[in-house]
Amino acid sequence: MPALRKMALDEMQRALPPEFSSVEAKQWLQGRYRAPLKVLGALERSGELVRLKRGLYGFRRGFEPLAAAASLHGASYVSFETALAYYGLIPERVATIMSVVDGRPAVFETSVGRFEYHSQARSLFAKGMSLVFLGDRPCPMANCEKALLDTLARHKLRAAVLEPAELLSFALGGLRIDEERLATLSIRKLRRLAKQYRNWAPRRLVEALERQRR
Repeated sequence: MPALRKMALDEMQRALPPEFSSVEAKQWLQGRYRAPLKVLGALERSGELVRLKRGLYGFRRGFEPLAAAASLHGASYVSFETALAYYGLIPERVATIMSVVDGRPAVFETSVGRFEYHSQARSLFAKGMSLVFLGDRPCPMANCEKALLDTLARHKLRAAVLEPAELLSFALGGLRIDEERLATLSIRKLRRLAKQYRNWAPRRLVEALERQRR
């Protein structure tokens, strides 16, 4: 059985996408193996396949959690501290993969990590998304400016009563945003995005950055 699993795994990984449905797997296995569901179950029990949610699998070998996030719950793209860490704006590695979603929020606990999806108004969701490549895999991700403002808004600060300087202090101290990297962000992009949030924190931060750069 181990040799059979290895052969099935190698062939599957060449034929199927990195994340695939149980229906796709069954269709591919049928005709090649007498008991396709047993082969699929054996690959999962051995840890060579990862069950991401009911009916959705991924290959553990070469698994890329950031790129996989969009397959789990969509339409979505990676943002918040996850994207900030990817861009090097914060020093910490973020264990949870956080995304914005045009739909209902959701959380998935898997053997390869925790995936969180935070809902966002469609008008805001549609702005600030980029496509990055992780190896040869495209990954939808918020740009630096959107990821920063998403993170700030998610903290739900009582920003209407805070001074702009206090928001800047929170970004640098509370979120641990790298000050040199912060200085490279586009004020034009930040200003355009900040108007879309209900929370005042993004606007207050933009005000502080505009004063700082005068």
